[in-house]
Amino acid sequence: MDWITLLQHLGLPELVKKVVEFLLTKACSEVSLLQGVEDEIAKLRRTHERIQSLLVDAEERRHIEDESVKSWLRELKTVGFDADDLLDGFRAHVDVFKHAKEAPSRKRKRSWYDVPIPSLGVDTRLVRRYNIATEIVKIQSRLDEIYKRRKNLQLKPSDGRQRNEGSNMAVFFPAVASLDVSKVVGRSKQCDSIVAALKVDSDLPLRVIAIYGIAGIGKTTLAQLVFNHFSGRDREEVSPNPSGSLSGVDRHFEMKIWVSLPKVCDTARATKEIIEGITGEICKLPSLNHLQDCLKKCVKDKKFLLVLDNFWAEDFKFWEILRLPLLKGAKGSSVLITTQNEAVSRLVATMPLHLEGLEMDDSLKLFTALAFPQAEEDVDQLKDIGERIVERCQGSPLATISLGKLLRSESNVDNWEIVLNEMLALEGSANSSTRPILPSLMISYHHLNYQLKQCFTYCSIFPDNFEFDKDQLVRMWIAEGLIQQNGRRPPEAIGSRLFDYLLWMSFFERSTKPCSNGTICKYTMPNLIHDLARLLSNNELLVMEDNELNPSSGQFRYASLLHRKCVPIMFEKIYNQEHLRALKLCNESKIDVAGIPKDLFGKLKYLRLLDLSNSGIEKLPDSVGKLVHLRYLGLSETNVEELPESVEDLYNLQTLELNFCSNLSSLPEGTSKLVNLRHLGLHLDWEQINDLRRMPTGIDRLTSLMTLSRFTVTNYVDGCNLRELKNLDLRGELCICKLENVTNASDASEANLGEKRIDKLMLRWSNETSNVQQGANISNVQQGVNICKEVAERLQPYKYLKCLWILNYPGSKFPDWLENSGFSSLEMVRLSCSGECESLPSLGQLPKLKHLHIEGMKRLINLKNMIKGFLSLETLTIKDMPDLNMLCKFKDNFPKLSKVVVSQCPKLCRPKDLPRRIELIIIPQSTDNVNGNDVSS
Repeated sequence: MDWITLLQHLGLPELVKKVVEFLLTKACSEVSLLQGVEDEIAKLRRTHERIQSLLVDAEERRHIEDESVKSWLRELKTVGFDADDLLDGFRAHVDVFKHAKEAPSRKRKRSWYDVPIPSLGVDTRLVRRYNIATEIVKIQSRLDEIYKRRKNLQLKPSDGRQRNEGSNMAVFFPAVASLDVSKVVGRSKQCDSIVAALKVDSDLPLRVIAIYGIAGIGKTTLAQLVFNHFSGRDREEVSPNPSGSLSGVDRHFEMKIWVSLPKVCDTARATKEIIEGITGEICKLPSLNHLQDCLKKCVKDKKFLLVLDNFWAEDFKFWEILRLPLLKGAKGSSVLITTQNEAVSRLVATMPLHLEGLEMDDSLKLFTALAFPQAEEDVDQLKDIGERIVERCQGSPLATISLGKLLRSESNVDNWEIVLNEMLALEGSANSSTRPILPSLMISYHHLNYQLKQCFTYCSIFPDNFEFDKDQLVRMWIAEGLIQQNGRRPPEAIGSRLFDYLLWMSFFERSTKPCSNGTICKYTMPNLIHDLARLLSNNELLVMEDNELNPSSGQFRYASLLHRKCVPIMFEKIYNQEHLRALKLCNESKIDVAGIPKDLFGKLKYLRLLDLSNSGIEKLPDSVGKLVHLRYLGLSETNVEELPESVEDLYNLQTLELNFCSNLSSLPEGTSKLVNLRHLGLHLDWEQINDLRRMPTGIDRLTSLMTLSRFTVTNYVDGCNLRELKNLDLRGELCICKLENVTNASDASEANLGEKRIDKLMLRWSNETSNVQQGANISNVQQGVNICKEVAERLQPYKYLKCLWILNYPGSKFPDWLENSGFSSLEMVRLSCSGECESLPSLGQLPKLKHLHIEGMKRLINLKNMIKGFLSLETLTIKDMPDLNMLCKFKDNFPKLSKVVVSQCPKLCRPKDLPRRIELIIIPQSTDNVNGNDVSS
């Protein structure tokens, strides 16, 4: 491994820079309590200056193989981490102390800033100069020793090849990754062959085709092409080949399922994945027997195509158990498997297919399309070098794409030769023998800039095939300090750009699993890319899999806990990892965590990220408040009902994820003290959403807040009201609940929704009989209804809103702004009424409206006024309208409408002019139909 790779990966310049800049600016100028520490700071600064020239020069070096030098670099990063811990704890202490003076804490036991801080050796509330200076001296002494060892190792500027300063590689990438279609180059014959085999009549109870080959050769892409042929899915990265292999959608199979399997997977997990792939819902069945019975019912008498991507199990018994329920499918049902193991393919498949690398001509075609997007002339010399580069990619589409994108629009011949020479140097490395494509991918990693390298290797914390969310990963990067605000540009915007580049370079790929709305919203790392990330982070990442540590010893900064077995997680095994910066549970399904040991957070006091999501945890210990460095707390999909009040002490907290926590009833009273909070995730499935009992007051103090998924209006004297949204720069999704508690319509105006970049908005009154109509809040019912209408009118949202739900609306008329053609981005509208509303707003003028759901309008008799516009409408849902007896006129209207769903409308008759292209679905009123099976009239 080379000079620049190691030092950029180690992240030294930024950390050392933090040491000096913070101590000079914060400690010297702002903190009068620490007069006398300046001498030690000056010493630290001189030490830094002595090593800075080495670090800057080392950034341009490559190919360090000497183990003693590698060890020296690891020590340098270790001291950088420790310095960062010291400074961060010190900064938090000072900032919280200042904040406490401005806003005194509630009366309770002492906060963390009133007691000793172990990392700083502080014995009283005032930071003692001596102990701070002692900590600085220790850091400086270690840096001095490291600098001396550098001299002993005789490291000098000639060590390693220097990167050309004029290179612009790993900088440019197009705004839209439109060239992903090139992934299918050279695979049309194989695709046609598999498609033909799947369509041939067979007497076999279950046809099994296996694609096998080395990692990165394109097995998954080929399987996606075949899958798309039968399903018509339109994923950018596997778009149809111009040759025409996928020119049409083939309806040969009644059911198509895609499942990506982890490397370690038992039959219960695999069966569960298949069921979830069919139903689109989380399966919570407790045993293999229950799972198999469920799968039998799902596939019985149905002709299906099942893709099992990344199949590893070599045990034939595993396959025999897994295939038993599948035998209940109709004749012609097929399974398509991808695997790296030839033995596995021959064990389970009726037709094994060995996938070799792309032909040289196809590889060159793929590489050229990426490296020369404008088909420039006068690039013969570059093409000659390109041929030699492509030859060493060994037919791997992944390696070819990665290097083609790396060299995109790079016209400097020297840089092309650097890439070629690096490939030659790495061909004899230890990893190239077992994973021959890995060196090619290593080159692409080498040419990432420092920040991209850090962001990429951080992703090693995920297990293989783990699906992650873009926004959450960016927030994790920010929590680790990998992204800082740049002027007015927020770190989230910078992180999004970095993510998009890694996606463009094929370090990430879109998941094959669709979200509930049918779009692809999750991402994964290709297996070989994940192997690369783990290889690069092996000295910093601790993996505990089913309570087994790997590596078994060492000091690590990040920990990934993967748990499959029904046994308690042994957190005590990581107690000695006191310098961990990130701890993440990576559960493949929701596991039962009885609780978190009370002393865990006292042991792991330097955590920046703590993610316990998707676990059965019900309560956090109060000691979580000791995590003064914590930036990211993930508790999504847990059973927590409330958080400990000590959460208010997490002064540095930036992200608090509580998504899909259906048991959560309230937030801590001191939430308003989290002044650095940027994201408060409270998302629930909108079909099943419930209200928080109340919101704490003071939300308006969280002026950094960008994400607030849910907001509950309270009617308490000290409760949270709509005015508190005024100064929050919110964006994304917002659900405002319990709007019946708004007694002054001016509060709605103060909320200033029109200025917030909300693209998905729910306005929700109570789902019981309206409190207003009961006169629970206002004695005059009519006055209450009028207030609700005025409130709705004043909550006019952002003009680029994409999705709007108004639920349980008690007014007699929906707000006028709904008829405003200025909402040109609205794609989904759902209107639900609990009052006396007799007419619909005119929505036909909304040019992008695709989905319209109308519910609960008891007095509405017909929809005959729905005749103008609706040029983009695809689905229309009508529910719970007992007096509705006439739909709209369909003839010559609704050019894109494909489905009409009707439920609980007993007087409604089938329209006579319904075109054949429109599917009419009537859902029976019987509550016995628990599965919601649609019945067509």
